[in-house]
Amino acid sequence: MDLQPSEPRSTTGHRYTACHAAPSSSVSAAHRLACQQVRQITCTVFADIVDREMVRRDRRHAMSHIRQIALYVSHVALSLPLWEVAIYFGRDRSTASITCQKVEDRRDDPGFDAFVTAVEQAVQPVLETLQAGAQ
Repeated sequence: MDLQPSEPRSTTGHRYTACHAAPSSSVSAAHRLACQQVRQITCTVFADIVDREMVRRDRRHAMSHIRQIALYVSHVALSLPLWEVAIYFGRDRSTASITCQKVEDRRDDPGFDAFVTAVEQAVQPVLETLQAGAQ
């Protein structure tokens, strides 16, 4: 099963042009790469623990959860500005903010919290690379 993330797209399926946020050229290449890596790591962790039959039945729903968690981890664990994370994930800044709030609320569930914690731990090398590049 292929759970590779696609390019950032709007909810209408068109490539996001960042019309509601800062220009995409202002998003640093390092932050864009970090978000891409977080998304890939989230896909990998998700694929390792989730029932594959469930994903086959509702792939769109699964990819939505992966995107939400990756967005949240990119902002919270990597301390990337929300507007940059929003641009990369093809979302408006306010939508990204609501997504982060929803993921934070869902962390009350021990299983969900364990999953997000596993993703946060898996992205530590990405954080270290970002910190090393900033020096």
